[in-house]
Amino acid sequence: MAVTKRSIMRHDVSRKDKLIKRLRYLWSWELFDSFFIPAVVLFYAVFLRQPLGLFTLYSTTIVTLILWQGAAYWRLKLRAVQSDAPIGRAYLRRFARLKRVNWILLVTLPVVLGVEFWAGDGCAFGFNFIAGSSLYVLAFLEQINYYYYQLMYDYGPDWRELIRRRKLKKSSLRRALERLKERE
Repeated sequence: MAVTKRSIMRHDVSRKDKLIKRLRYLWSWELFDSFFIPAVVLFYAVFLRQPLGLFTLYSTTIVTLILWQGAAYWRLKLRAVQSDAPIGRAYLRRFARLKRVNWILLVTLPVVLGVEFWAGDGCAFGFNFIAGSSLYVLAFLEQINYYYYQLMYDYGPDWRELIRRRKLKKSSLRRALERLKERE
């Protein structure tokens, strides 16, 4: 089969269409999860008749904020691919600031648990502790997933690359922030 300019262009369009479809999936699911996770926590608290303490509310807030950042990044990436233009520097600078803010929030979370335990309002253990701790781990993993290394491998080419290279891939946002740093 002869390789022609037309066949190459068709292949590139097909790859771009697949990427656009993937980016739509990523941003919409991150946004969905940002509402679904708090709803699940609330459902179980009501179902189990357990109070939601500050620890769980704080953990839920952090997870939600990081998921919104992920949704925003994938949406911006989608627009960039569709318009054949890079994501604006101002947006990337905001993500760089959010990366630091997220760490401050994550480091503060154990202090919140300590304060809640010390206050002795009865929420420090049980459902509040389990839900809050689970969400804390999820928030930490989302921070790593967006700003450092890709942890989610649900796409064939990513799996193949992971198996071939035998190490985690730098996250898309991390690569974008590194390029920003190089340009400035």
